[in-house]
Amino acid sequence: MSDNPALAPKPCRKCGASGEVIKAGSRRFWVQCARFGKNGNCNAIGSQADNRKEAIQNWNNIN
Repeated sequence: MSDNPALAPKPCRKCGASGEVIKAGSRRFWVQCARFGKNGNCNAIGSQADNRKEAIQNWNNIN
């Protein structure tokens, strides 16, 4: 059994939908609710980060 499970976004704290990692440019990442914007009516979004891992940690810490 591993002490370090794969880092993945937790479900959205507001609506329970999955969190999805968004990448814009080479060093702009964030996680937002799968029901964000055009996909639905949830407005949950995490802080921007320089890499995928930090973006997921930012999201998981608010959830």
